Amino acid sequence: MQRSKLIIYFGAAAAVVAGSWFILSITTKPVITDRTSALQGDGSGPLDGMTFTGMLGPEGKPKDIEDSFVFENGTFVSKECELRCQYPPAPYKVHRANGQTVFVSETRCPYKDAKIVWRGTLDGNTISGVSTWTVKRWYWTVEKNFEFVGTLSIPVASTQ
Repeated sequence: MQRSKLIIYFGAAAAVVAGSWFILSITTKPVITDRTSALQGDGSGPLDGMTFTGMLGPEGKPKDIEDSFVFENGTFVSKECELRCQYPPAPYKVHRANGQTVFVSETRCPYKDAKIVWRGTLDGNTISGVSTWTVKRWYWTVEKNFEFVGTLSIPVASTQ
C-alpha cells in the first residue's frame, strides 16, 4: 500500500513538471505577426536620418565592438545587433531633458524570448547610453547591460 502511494505521488509530480515545462515552452516563444512588422518602418520620428558610428561593450568594461546606431522611418536599430542576432529596427520614443534629447527603444528577437531595451541621450553630435539585453530561459532570466557611445556620421538632410 505504501509503495503504491509513493508511485502515485511520483507520477503526479512528474506529470506536473512535464505539464509546466510544456506550457512554459509554448508561452515563452514570441509571436511574430503582420501587425508587428507593420509597427516597424511606417512612421517618422524627430531623429530620422541620423546615423551614429561608435563603440559598444559590457557595462563597466572597455567598449570594443564597433557599431552603427541608425534612426530611420520612426525606428532605431543597432547594426551590430541586427547583424549578430537579427534584432530588427524598432519604434523609438523621444523627449527633452536638461537640454538633451533622450530616446528609448525596445526590440525583440524574432526567434527566442529575448529583447534589448535601448536608453540613450543625444548631446550635440554625440550619442551615449545603456542597452539592457534580457533573455528568458525555462527557469531563469539573464540580464546584461551594455554601454554605447558614438558620433554623428550621417546628419539629417537639410530642407531648402
